[in-house]
Amino acid sequence: MLVDARTLPDGAELRADVTIVGAGAAGIVLALELARAGKTVSLIESGAPGFNPRAQALADALMDPDVHPPMSECTRRQVGGTSVIWGGRVVPFDPADFDDRPYMPHSKWPFTYDHIRPYFAGVGRYLRSGDPIFDIRDVPGVAQHAIVPGLPDGDVQSSQLERWSVVSFGALYARELRQSRSITVYHGLTCTAVLAAAGARRTDGLTARTFSGARVTIRAGVTVLAAGGLNTTRLLLNSDQNHPGGIGNHSGMLGRFYTGHISGRIAEARFSTPPERTVFGFDRDPEGVYLRRRFTFTRQCLHKEHLSNTAVWLVNPDICDPAHGNGVLSFAYLALSSPLGRFLASEAIRKATIKGDVQGTPAQHIWNMLRDFPRTAAFIPTFGYKRYLASRKVPGFFQYSRSNTYPLHYFAEHAPNPDSRVTLTDDRDELGMRRIRIDMRYTQQDFDSVLRAHRIIDEHLRRHGKGELRYVVPDPAAYVASHLGDGYHQCGTTRMSERPEHGVTDPQGRVHGLDDLYILSSSTFVTSSQANSMFMILVLALRMAEHLTAARHA
Repeated sequence: MLVDARTLPDGAELRADVTIVGAGAAGIVLALELARAGKTVSLIESGAPGFNPRAQALADALMDPDVHPPMSECTRRQVGGTSVIWGGRVVPFDPADFDDRPYMPHSKWPFTYDHIRPYFAGVGRYLRSGDPIFDIRDVPGVAQHAIVPGLPDGDVQSSQLERWSVVSFGALYARELRQSRSITVYHGLTCTAVLAAAGARRTDGLTARTFSGARVTIRAGVTVLAAGGLNTTRLLLNSDQNHPGGIGNHSGMLGRFYTGHISGRIAEARFSTPPERTVFGFDRDPEGVYLRRRFTFTRQCLHKEHLSNTAVWLVNPDICDPAHGNGVLSFAYLALSSPLGRFLASEAIRKATIKGDVQGTPAQHIWNMLRDFPRTAAFIPTFGYKRYLASRKVPGFFQYSRSNTYPLHYFAEHAPNPDSRVTLTDDRDELGMRRIRIDMRYTQQDFDSVLRAHRIIDEHLRRHGKGELRYVVPDPAAYVASHLGDGYHQCGTTRMSERPEHGVTDPQGRVHGLDDLYILSSSTFVTSSQANSMFMILVLALRMAEHLTAARHA
């Protein structure tokens, strides 16, 4: 059932077995799982079923725009959460992420990879991304396993892949949420504080407000904060009436260890194999799920070379630079940079795509389209159908390179750093909550690892006679250090730990010292891996549902 919180009277009190704050992907999955187990659930969403700019503005934060994008591009306050604007990339964390890594301080998870592996199939079902097969060698009907023919896996692998989802959780699960007798979704209701007396083992509930001025109290046997990485942390920081530094700050860790990813392009790969046999685009599995291959590194190589976990994949040339001479790429640039561009891709993806270091003029791009008219004319309707009308939409497009040369995009783990953090400011939002200031920091370890990863790939290609890497920037080290700006995968600020003095929550996501308050968010991640947050956060949602179903207090 969906309830518009504007209909609630001032002073209303909501009750359920479980309250979940945040109706994004994690909150929705947890609510559905608990409802099927017979629990009543209040699912609290600050936004509406559709986009509401007034609700979105509540999440605004202070940050350096050169290091962190605005929250409006990273998060979405509405039913479905950030799944409404994400790119659909589905990839799990790796076994190496859960190993002891002395070269990566503060990186030890409080459980093992084998502990989370059983939940992968369930996540795949929710994401509609097929069986959790992430090695192309295990996908039936694929003749060539490597990105380039004859390239064996060694320290560098080219057989690992990522899958693609078609899911916007707000749309896909809207009917089930509306028809559920056990789940009540209260939208337009913003939680402003968690209530708990000093020294208490249980909370006293939540306070919440609407734009109309109504104040609402929410009580439950168990409360789960699933409002996203930074918004969950902000709610805890604001809950400081009886807890200095906020609820969960017993260790001084609340708001610290803010991690994301490092990504960019510093090199291109020139392969010496037949160009027509390079796998430069998407594969599809027997269910029609789109797959993309990547260069990755074995567990042994990561440890031997002291690498942050890193993945690298082939991409198109910079579409902004008309020197590519490709009419399709020029058409994509003109479309995305036009006023219609915001309807063609999420703002974060659109901006990243048209933010090239070299910007051509519209006339130059139009000239490319005219010179390349037959291919461009054939591409537009075909891609338009696959991208916007097909039941399983293609995630993007790739252009064949006759020279067998492709830019490489790297996506690397951000090393945990206690000085990378978020703190409260005196600035307040419309409902009176203090906003946060984001101070995301990187270290030399982050930059050095990216450079070593490229060197290892280059050596692997040369050793097997399959090609080489060539840097496309004059100073790769300086480029990596200056092209940051990540904030889309918000990890670390309520990190998990075995012991209370080392983190905010225990391995189940329960806040240390409180029996009834849990966090379901990427903010509990100890490290960020080479993966975005979606797959792992849904693993934790299924795991938490299992735990809460078995627990007496739920």
